[in-house]
Amino acid sequence: MTRTGRWRYLMRGVVWTLVIGGILLYIPLPLLPASVLGYRQALVTFGIVVALGKLLYDTLFYDHYWP
Repeated sequence: MTRTGRWRYLMRGVVWTLVIGGILLYIPLPLLPASVLGYRQALVTFGIVVALGKLLYDTLFYDHYWP
């Protein structure tokens, strides 16, 4: 994969991660109490940060010597 292709893959991954995270944050969950919603926001935000970190790590440390 070329250098430009890796960055395009990163940008596509960032957009998809933020879209999915935004959907998970804003869909209504009517049966859950308000205290659980705070945990949901924390878990979704943690998942977004981890996913973005993995995307960045995979982009910067791409193993280009792999046959």
